[in-house]
Amino acid sequence: MLEYNILGIQLLEWIGYTASVLVLISLTMTSIVKLRWYNLTGAVLFSAYGFLIGSLPVGIMNFLIVCANLYNLQKMYKRKEDFKIIEIKENDELLTHFLDFYKKDIKSFFPDYKMGKGQLGMFVLRDMAVAGIFIGSKDQTELRIELDYALPQYRDFKVGAYLYNQLSDILQKHDINSVYFDTGMNLKYMEKMGFEASNKDGNSIMQKSLKKSS
Repeated sequence: MLEYNILGIQLLEWIGYTASVLVLISLTMTSIVKLRWYNLTGAVLFSAYGFLIGSLPVGIMNFLIVCANLYNLQKMYKRKEDFKIIEIKENDELLTHFLDFYKKDIKSFFPDYKMGKGQLGMFVLRDMAVAGIFIGSKDQTELRIELDYALPQYRDFKVGAYLYNQLSDILQKHDINSVYFDTGMNLKYMEKMGFEASNKDGNSIMQKSLKKSS
C-alpha cells in the first residue's frame, strides 16, 4: 500500500480524490469527446485505486468503465461526419430564432454583435444539425467577420476547419478574396484556422487570404 504523504494525506487517498474530481469535471463537459476523455482518465485512476485498496468491485467496475470509454472513443474517431454549408437568405426566420435562442452565449463571445442589413451569413450543418453560424460584412474585396459561433457541443475545431476550407468557393461569387476580424475573438482558434496578424487603416487585425495557390 502507498504510504507517501502529501500535505498529511496519503498518496493513495490523493489518487481517489483526483479520480473523483476528474469524473466530476467530465460531467460538466458539453463536448461528448472531452466528456469521454475526462471520464476515461478518472475511471483509470478509480480502477487503480480500487485494486490498491483491495476493493475488487470498485476496481473491476471502473475497469469496465475504462473499456466502455475506449470503445466509444474509437467509434467517435472512426465515424465519418457529414458537413454542409447553407447560405442565409435575407429575413431568414431560422436566423432570427437561432440568434434569439443563443443570444446569451453569443454575447459572451461577441458582445458587440448586431444583426444588420446586407450582411453575408451561412449556417454550418454537422450531420444535418445546425452546428455553427458565420456572418460578415463586405468591405470591398474583403469580408469583416462579425460572428463566427459554434454551439458548445461542437467546439472541437471541426466546424471551423470545414467552414474556412469551403469559404473560398462560397465567397468567390461575391468577389471576396480574404476575411478578417478586428474584435476580441479567440486567438488560438483563429490561428488554427490559418489567420495571420496584419494591419488595416492603422489598426491591428487578424486576416486570412481565401485565394487558392495555383
